[in-house]
Amino acid sequence: MGALVAIADRRNMKNVVPAAIRMLQRLSERGSDFFGLATSDHVYCSDSLGQLSNKQMHSPVVVGYGLKRIFPKDIPQPIASNELRLAFEGRIYPTSGASDCDRALSWIKENTSVGLRTFVREVDGSYAVATLEDGRLSIARDPLGCKPLYLGEKEGIVAFASERKALWAIAVDSPISLLPGAVETISEGTVSMHQPDVSEPSACEETDLDSAARRLSELLVESIRNRAGDSRRVAVAYSGGVDSAVVASSSRLAGLDVELFTVTMRDNGELEHAEKSAEALGLRLVAKKYSPSDLRQVIRKVLWRIEKPDVMNLAVAVPMFWTAQLAEENGFQLIFAGQGADELFGGYDRYIAAYHREGPEEASRLMTRDIQNLSGSSFERDEQATSGSRVELRLPFANLDLVRYVQSLPLDLKIGGVEEALQKHVLRRVAQLQGIPRFISEKPKRALQYTTGVEAAIRLVAGQESLAPHEYVSRFYEQVRRDQHDMA
Repeated sequence: MGALVAIADRRNMKNVVPAAIRMLQRLSERGSDFFGLATSDHVYCSDSLGQLSNKQMHSPVVVGYGLKRIFPKDIPQPIASNELRLAFEGRIYPTSGASDCDRALSWIKENTSVGLRTFVREVDGSYAVATLEDGRLSIARDPLGCKPLYLGEKEGIVAFASERKALWAIAVDSPISLLPGAVETISEGTVSMHQPDVSEPSACEETDLDSAARRLSELLVESIRNRAGDSRRVAVAYSGGVDSAVVASSSRLAGLDVELFTVTMRDNGELEHAEKSAEALGLRLVAKKYSPSDLRQVIRKVLWRIEKPDVMNLAVAVPMFWTAQLAEENGFQLIFAGQGADELFGGYDRYIAAYHREGPEEASRLMTRDIQNLSGSSFERDEQATSGSRVELRLPFANLDLVRYVQSLPLDLKIGGVEEALQKHVLRRVAQLQGIPRFISEKPKRALQYTTGVEAAIRLVAGQESLAPHEYVSRFYEQVRRDQHDMA
């Protein structure tokens, strides 16, 4: 786990190494155990950026990496083989005890004729990858966009980074997110972009509810097993709803040691339900209550991480931030979460409203759109919210085979009608087949920002300063941006 950067001056061919070093410095919270830079001529790794600066490297194109070592297999990067240099931020699934960047390099060497386009289409994982060979820089991102990767251009300089703040550090003010599954190549002053159709659903599969639920359960257990091959102990971000309960139950079915983690800002029925449901599942629950003072202390840090200045994103990111901290304090290296389930299985009220107002085709269209936008709506935010800890977020529902299968199912297996109880129809059936009690599997959905009380607490602390919530969050965010500008 760490920070990936890449930069090329395609117009003036000037030295971009100092800019790459500034980018890595800005991302040091993501990775500072080791730093590395690669040009066409050299690869250097060091435990300090100062030592890399003293190498006096000169190149119009460079790839860099800052490592946060979570597992022993995590090695300094970039790595090289002959003329090929590679930096790999993320994981290849199934995971193993081997270094993921070594696995990526081996795959690319063995498939030299097809390159990153085929890598993205054929290799399951959560990643951003950069290669440099013969002066040609190529960048790719996993097909579902689980790992963030941003790009920007200014005065002929094209740059990529794991977070926007690295691009702000070199005066690229309006970075955008590289599309999931995209491959971008910069060679001889030209830029080309290719986006494979890697997440298209297969033809609609005619099946009944129980058959679909059994197959979905198998796919989810397999996804979890593949995502936990390097660890037998996993934490699960737990709310007591059907999404997190199925992730927890499937993790146990995959043979893992599972503990549940929940955070809250108030004593309410949600916490009581989480405790009761964890007991029913036979799993240990670690719960922690936070105060408005705790919230004030982390707002700046969380906004710095997620780089999104709105109340909703902050109110979701803060519980993710706290949950990762809590799991780390309890000795975990992996945390699973149920992100993506609402979009896949029709868990939002807007789908039911569309179903009721305009019919199943419109509901299906909205769900497909939201699945395609999962990266920007949640995956990037949640990965960045947890990236400063030494606990790695992995998403069992963000498995390409599982996503394709769910998209192939008839809508009436996901939204069984306009009643709320029939949302996530097939997922609730998975829960029942796995032995999860009905008081858990049939619990109506409530959004994380409300069940934890974080959204209400933001309103409270904003009101204490006579500000509307959006004004309060915007003020903190502008302070964060000013601080970043002063650091540049």
